[in-house]
Amino acid sequence: MSVVNLALSIEAPDLDEWSSWSAFESLAVQMTKELAGVALAEALDELQARLVDSVCGPKWAPLRGLPAPFACPGCGAGADFARKGRRTRPRRFDTAAGRVEVRLWHVGCRACGKVFAPLLVMLDLSQRRRTDRLSLDLAELASQMSFQRSSATAVMLSARRATAGGAHRAVADIAGMLAPDGRVGPGADRADVVILDGTGVRAGRLRLGADCNLAIGLVGRSGRATRRRAHAVLLGLTIGERWGAMAGQLAALPPPRVVVVDGEEAVSVLAERAWPGVPQQRCWWHLCRGFRWALYADKAPSPWANEKRAELVELLRDAIRWERTGEEALRLYDAFVDTVRAAGHHAAVSLLEVARPQTFTCLDPNLRRDLAYLGGPELGSGVIERAMRDINARVDIGGSRWTLGGIRDVITILAARRFHHPAWEAVNRALRPTNNIPFRLAKFNAG
Repeated sequence: MSVVNLALSIEAPDLDEWSSWSAFESLAVQMTKELAGVALAEALDELQARLVDSVCGPKWAPLRGLPAPFACPGCGAGADFARKGRRTRPRRFDTAAGRVEVRLWHVGCRACGKVFAPLLVMLDLSQRRRTDRLSLDLAELASQMSFQRSSATAVMLSARRATAGGAHRAVADIAGMLAPDGRVGPGADRADVVILDGTGVRAGRLRLGADCNLAIGLVGRSGRATRRRAHAVLLGLTIGERWGAMAGQLAALPPPRVVVVDGEEAVSVLAERAWPGVPQQRCWWHLCRGFRWALYADKAPSPWANEKRAELVELLRDAIRWERTGEEALRLYDAFVDTVRAAGHHAAVSLLEVARPQTFTCLDPNLRRDLAYLGGPELGSGVIERAMRDINARVDIGGSRWTLGGIRDVITILAARRFHHPAWEAVNRALRPTNNIPFRLAKFNAG
């Protein structure tokens, strides 16, 4: 193993009454922004000089036929290279450690005559100015904030050279690694609870935007009893497509115990086609929200509508609170529907009647037994709603309109990162490996 020695000099002022911690802290911060890139450049400069000596021989006494740890990109030869000098202009790389500038040594292949830089071949940096790790850092930031702000944040934190355009290209590159065919695929082999929901995003050519449809699976819960944490996995994602387009992503999954739907007909149709016979649970939050909007469409008096909505909420809660059977809960539900029908609100009655078969699926004793390890069946889509809020917070920027490809890349990274998708974890391990190159700092001329 080669050892590269570098010297660091700090012109530190003497400690006196004017000394402040802020000054020394500013020194440390500036060193984190400049030292890593310069040290890496000097180390690479020394290492490539040694590499050229080992494969070409000393500068004034070249040797023939020496083997090399790289192959010629032209003919694939692995030996017999000639020294071709060093470039005057340094090659610049934007890395996660800042900008690195290296003057490249070149060699020539005696078999085919091709001249190339062995450092670029060995480190897979040919035709590249931005490293994959920097792309991953920028893409992770850009999935949480605007491209302009993400590049500014990268520059502020560690002097990484980045622009808004660079962040945009990094998102496209990392999204291509996560989903080479445009689909990330299921993040788990199975899930006993599947939640389907969607939101609208301002993208595409249609005036009302495009649909962002999401399927997640609930695979566990942890934490103390007063604050349980749901463990969810990403099962499917489509942008600008109808719900039926997700069928291919869900086809490989075994049938879950229950599917939570929001009441949209296309969602229920997808669930029935993907897993025939699997019970569906209507999200209680969506049911109460839809009931209030139906009363608004019926022009119901506002005080009466608010009172009936609160009554529906209590009816649903009491079904769990008093551990009612499905028959008891439906009997009370039908009595409630009759009161709405008596008031002549047809849209609200139609909504409640359509939702009736799916409202109390959660009270099935067999389903409750099977899902006891999750704390019982899901009553709503709250787990996926939090992800929807994150998506909307990132992409709903006033006055801007996304292309379908651009918003698909951002949401793919956001969802894969949020749900710890295996593809995201694999990219993280590949591009952010643990450092195995030892280094140490030593103080000379002490005193």
